[in-house]
Amino acid sequence: MERTIDEYVINFQANWRKIDERRMISADSILADFIFRLDSNISILLYELVSTSLDEAIMKAKMIEIGQKNVSRVIQVNAKIMQLKMEN
Repeated sequence: MERTIDEYVINFQANWRKIDERRMISADSILADFIFRLDSNISILLYELVSTSLDEAIMKAKMIEIGQKNVSRVIQVNAKIMQLKMEN
């Protein structure tokens, strides 16, 4: 199973704290790395939304994740409805 955005964020932030203990890496570099390492289905959509901070990118990534889950559920429900209609 793929990790959630929340799981990814926790792991990402913990690793960046270890790598950048002195907080010397620019916010733009951290943001770029965050987006680059995301699931490609989310990063493509997030890239289009132009985030100016890591917090904003995290929020938008979570919104994309929720949207994708909702679409997946709708597709599953519609498939089940079609299957039931075909059986009758």
